[in-house]
Amino acid sequence: MDKQIKEIKNIKCDVKNCVYHTGDSKCMAGNIQIGSQNACSCAETVCATFELNSDAKKY
Repeated sequence: MDKQIKEIKNIKCDVKNCVYHTGDSKCMAGNIQIGSQNACSCAETVCATFELNSDAKKY
């Protein structure tokens, strides 16, 4: 995982196939961006920082 910058404190991430996921529910992106601008519910939000880890197991 060469994209690791530093852990984002107090952020829990369960997206195991992201390049920034540590395997223990931590995010190492350094910072994150959440979208969409017009979200009206939790289901309409996404982590725009997500990048697929092609080495991750398929879940």
